Amino acid sequence: MRSQTIKVRNLPQWEVQPRTVHVKPVLALMFMGVAGIALLFVPAFAGLGVILFIISIFSLLIMPDRILIQFTPDYLVLYNHRDAETCTIIYWDDIVNWQYEYHPSVDKLLINLVNGTSESIEMYSRRAVARYMNQYAPDKEIKSVRRKDS
Repeated sequence: MRSQTIKVRNLPQWEVQPRTVHVKPVLALMFMGVAGIALLFVPAFAGLGVILFIISIFSLLIMPDRILIQFTPDYLVLYNHRDAETCTIIYWDDIVNWQYEYHPSVDKLLINLVNGTSESIEMYSRRAVARYMNQYAPDKEIKSVRRKDS
C-alpha cells in the first residue's frame, strides 16, 4: 500500500492541475452578491439587497478559506489534519470503498483502504466530491440509506 501521511511541502509536482474542494463556496457567494446588487434596483427589496451584498462581500473577503481535498488522476490528497503542514495521500488502487455520510452538524467522507484502515474527512457538500470519486474510483461507493436517489 502506497498511501501515507506526508508533509504538504513534500507533495509531488502535478502534471495536471488537481481538482480542488474548498470550505468556502465561492461561486454561491458571488451569485449572492450579484443578486444583492440586482435587488438594490428594486425599491421594495433594496434593504434585502444591501444585506445580501454585505454578507457575500464579508464572506468572500474576511472569512478564512482552506482546501479540504484535491483530486489528481493518480491519487487524492486529504488535508484533514490538526497540523496544517501535513496531508494524507491516498492512491486510487488502495481504496476498497467509500461512503458519504450525512450528519446534523457536518457530513463525512469515509474511505476504507486495502490494509483495513479508514480515513475520514469533514465535508459540506456531496455534490463537490461525488463526481470525482465516481470518476477516479468507479463502482466503489457504498450508497447511504439516508440519501434519496431520484
